[in-house]
Amino acid sequence: MTTKLTLLVTCTNRKTTATSSELQVRNLPDAPLEERVRHWNQRLASAGTRRPLRELYKGEAWAQVRQLEKTARASGYEPTVVVASAGLGLRGIDYPSPAYAATFNRPHKDAVGDTNSAASSWWKHLHDQDSERPALKGPMLWVLSQSYSAAISQHLLAYADTAELLVFGGSDHIAPAQRMPSDRSLRSSLGGTANGLNLRMAIRWLELAEDGGLFTAATRERWNAWAAVSRRTEVHGRMTLSDSAVLDFIGSLRSSDPGIPKTRALRLLRDAGYACEQRRFNTLFEPTGARS
Repeated sequence: MTTKLTLLVTCTNRKTTATSSELQVRNLPDAPLEERVRHWNQRLASAGTRRPLRELYKGEAWAQVRQLEKTARASGYEPTVVVASAGLGLRGIDYPSPAYAATFNRPHKDAVGDTNSAASSWWKHLHDQDSERPALKGPMLWVLSQSYSAAISQHLLAYADTAELLVFGGSDHIAPAQRMPSDRSLRSSLGGTANGLNLRMAIRWLELAEDGGLFTAATRERWNAWAAVSRRTEVHGRMTLSDSAVLDFIGSLRSSDPGIPKTRALRLLRDAGYACEQRRFNTLFEPTGARS
């Protein structure tokens, strides 16, 4: 018998269609938070062009969401993918949505709050005003960045059935027994960028689990044994990115600051712990920059 498995992931800033100014949080009226959320929901409801979320989001991290779903199915599960979005709340991966710009990441022009408390309040109002939110039932794997977890995890833990739950990434709001913290020393073994690390960790955990034992001590022992021989110290503290990953990073910066100068963009990339030679970055930064 196939076991159902809920996979909770987060949205991405990068979209496959253009975002209208009406659906950018930066353009909401200056009003009390609950009213701002109401304005936002009205704008979402009246928007035109929509695409299923699995087709709306793009980028390296979103490619790993697709792989996570595929791996869960190959491991004998019947996965249901739920997206936690700063703009939509909780939505199934096939929910039709317009392109929008809203995030819990700070600093960002479309951040829904300038503190964790403000972001959590936005999420609570968004969740409470939502009649379409899906249930969260175990068994579950959640993959959350620190910023998203800080904003939503306490509320989600009260809302969800967490009897069988494992969180990859997350924050200190998650009990240690239910959490696998992000481990950057595994990046060289798992590949990809920091944005996709938690997803790649979840995928590897699924690969190591046997006979539906996602939450067993045996799976944790196999993980610990694999991780012990797979960890690598990052040389010079920076990871070299592929052309595609650099373009993803540039796209994310431009989504929050369309006129960002090339020199500042390169500095932000390096400050984030990534390496890219200046001439190569200059070529990729141009509108004609090609993907590898």
